Amino acid sequence: MTTKLKRDQLAPRKAANWRKNFKEEAKETFNLIVPDLILQKETYKTLIGENENRVRIYLGLEATKKDDKYELCAFAVSSFLLGSGDVYADYETPVFKLGAPNADMSDNTEAVIESIHLYRKWRSGELDTKDIEAPYRQYIYPNAYLLTKFELHELFNVQSKPDIKIEFGIQKTMTVILSAMASSEDMRSVDESREDYDYASICPPNCDERSIYNT
Repeated sequence: MTTKLKRDQLAPRKAANWRKNFKEEAKETFNLIVPDLILQKETYKTLIGENENRVRIYLGLEATKKDDKYELCAFAVSSFLLGSGDVYADYETPVFKLGAPNADMSDNTEAVIESIHLYRKWRSGELDTKDIEAPYRQYIYPNAYLLTKFELHELFNVQSKPDIKIEFGIQKTMTVILSAMASSEDMRSVDESREDYDYASICPPNCDERSIYNT
């Protein structure tokens, strides 16, 4: 019997698959140390405030290396709905570094910004110019995550957890690539003259439930 999932909950097999994919991809493009990244309940309550704002997590890098490797870090800020659309804007402060315990960095936002910029140099491949796989990081690893209200409410308020752990996974979904040219056998080769297109919506989730072909 399949257990009904809560809102924004991942199916156990999907979560396990995403973690597995992350470990596999780490062998190719991810060379960072990942410490325990913790979001504490008191930090969560401070960030959402009375208006129940959302929490955005930015990725950064520590300024100094460990064992010749950069170490990942993360920062949480409060994001509010801008107008009547679906755009969320960040408050500059408060901003917290997600360690154990969480550290209020509101008086040192310059250090936070420098850390985020350093991560983005890693993400673009600028920090590893001799690594041929490094430029592909920008297509795999995002800059930040806008968390939903429901997942945090479930963990902190319903389940009364004092803190939650931030982990990472990679979802693999086959997509279409449209091109007028034959594909190269070398999947990593780059042909600047080639034009490829893909902004297709995939099914699921974007399906026509009434279609006779979607049965």
